[in-house]
Amino acid sequence: MAEAQREFLKVRFRASEFNRDGLVRADDLIQLLGEGGAKLTDAQCGVLFEYGKCFAQPSGLLNFDRFIDFIFEEPENGAAKTRQIMILLGPPGAGKGTHAPNIVRALAIPQLSTGDMLREAVAACTDVGVKAKEVMAAGGLVSDDIVLGIIQDRVKAHDCSNGFILDGFPRTQFQAEALDSMLSGTSEEVRTVIEFNVPDEVLVERITGRWIHKASGRSYHVKFSPPKSYDGLAVPNAENMRDDQTGEPLMQRPDDTKDALPKRLQGYHAETEPILSHYQAHRKCKVTRVDANRAMEEVWRDTAAALKIPRQIVLLLGPPGAGKGTHAPKIVGALKIPQLSTGDMLREAVANRTEVGLRAQKVMAAGELVSDDIVVDIINSRVKAADCSLGFILDGFPRTLAQARALDAMLAATNEELGFVVEFNVPDEVLVERISGRWIHKASGRSYHVKFNPPKSYDGTKAPSPDTMKDDETGDPLMQRPDDTKEALPKRLEGYHRETVPILDHYRKRKCRVTKVDANQAVSAVWAEAAKALAIDP
Repeated sequence: MAEAQREFLKVRFRASEFNRDGLVRADDLIQLLGEGGAKLTDAQCGVLFEYGKCFAQPSGLLNFDRFIDFIFEEPENGAAKTRQIMILLGPPGAGKGTHAPNIVRALAIPQLSTGDMLREAVAACTDVGVKAKEVMAAGGLVSDDIVLGIIQDRVKAHDCSNGFILDGFPRTQFQAEALDSMLSGTSEEVRTVIEFNVPDEVLVERITGRWIHKASGRSYHVKFSPPKSYDGLAVPNAENMRDDQTGEPLMQRPDDTKDALPKRLQGYHAETEPILSHYQAHRKCKVTRVDANRAMEEVWRDTAAALKIPRQIVLLLGPPGAGKGTHAPKIVGALKIPQLSTGDMLREAVANRTEVGLRAQKVMAAGELVSDDIVVDIINSRVKAADCSLGFILDGFPRTLAQARALDAMLAATNEELGFVVEFNVPDEVLVERISGRWIHKASGRSYHVKFNPPKSYDGTKAPSPDTMKDDETGDPLMQRPDDTKEALPKRLEGYHRETVPILDHYRKRKCRVTKVDANQAVSAVWAEAAKALAIDP
């Protein structure tokens, strides 16, 4: 598809009835593309299906510009784009289960486990699933031919249109050669192999201390992640190792013992080395052995670099009282990336006497405001830390269009860009009630509200004051921030709207997913919308 046609479609969309603030329904999108002379290939239709599932707005609408840019990466002759086909290798306990979900999220391709595919095929009564069921019913082992047949059926699904990750297959060089033969039938091949490498002696400690809750699959470790029932002193057993949620006894897998594990590891090494050598000989296949005996952030940094996965960079926006403080910790927990507040970063840089921190301190000592250039330099320094290897969440910056452009320039220097913008949106009249009733304990930061969360000292009948509003824990008088009053708040909100709308418009025009979350509803409903906007399983 030509560049001119791409731009023609974008202009046509903006003037069409289908344009909903840059978003479009999937069926309207297909109609618009047809009217614009763009005939989608089967592969592109698969991309549309997957794009809608992975990148839809909470309303179920798609970002038109982002989708058009995506499908126009197809070759000019309309042939399907080369799928990303990857193999993940690693001994038990190496960390595949930790990092695979991040790879799936970043590349929007599914992780295919041979065990899961086998069970699905049997349950669906596919031709190859029926064959597998007959073999298992007779007490036999499912042959490589049957497993390959199951894989071949599975990778035809829409969610594999961009590629897939094989986990648990191939386990031998013979299986690798059989997989290559299968893929050659569609002129494809394995392009990436990642092995998570950990010394055997470390794996023994990791695995032999592992206990699981059979019903849920929840995993614990006597040293690294013990259940609440275990005191760390007694010999672990089914009596003192119990699931935190149900209280049911945990169990150890029979092959997770010190006696069984060495044989498993010996078998893994004997089988894996030939597979790695096999794919290293393939000119178009990149084989990477990741040192997984390090901190999770460092392991992911090398994995992401090998796969050319960009960091997940998120901007949270919202007026005071909109609920960012409630939902940001959940986002941090789900994405495993830190929330970066400009105020906190500034104080850290000054306290650590970094070069940019000293510049900021000099400006503040002179009674001046810290410039955008200094703030950007502080952010740039902070995001190089190990805990930002997966990405980071910006909170409090940018606040203006000029700051947004400065941030874009900073990220462009490392070939990165903002991926998500989430604004927590609440009507001003609701915010006035939320904020003007807020009182805080200055020393601890604990927050109260005269209506929604009053301290024990307040009876709800008198006018709130430092005499009637006291901290529950210390008894100290609470205080109101000067700008949390009914008189000051309208001006703050006016400033917020004036500055934020241009930022939202700015990022809608870029390859960035912008979502307005209705934060004037139940906390659970707000979180569901925010999670969907960030492709998080709520």
